[in-house]
Amino acid sequence: MLKNYNFFAQDIVYLKADVNYTEFYLKDGKKIVSSLTLKYHESDERLKGFLRVSKSYLVNQLYIGQYKSHNKDVRIYLTNGYEIKVARRRRVAVKKSLKSLPRVNPGDCDLKESLVS
Repeated sequence: MLKNYNFFAQDIVYLKADVNYTEFYLKDGKKIVSSLTLKYHESDERLKGFLRVSKSYLVNQLYIGQYKSHNKDVRIYLTNGYEIKVARRRRVAVKKSLKSLPRVNPGDCDLKESLVS
């Protein structure tokens, strides 16, 4: 279903699983639905800067504003104000990835490859 759309990986804030569909949430507020699973999109080489934080979410690390840990509950807060709970089994990997993450302005990215399938 992405054949009709032309956008870049840097434009995607996060992907959300919806049964056998994937919803792409873009920085301009648009939502695009793909008929492919989140697992399929996770293996896409063009999305290598994305972080799987739970069974349902794949997040562009460029848009992670902060993460907070309270007891065993870890949440990430995106720059668009959206909050996502990190899965218990992915907590350690997510924290490790975020600690080594350089802070970059998404507009400064130079991603040339469009996500047109």
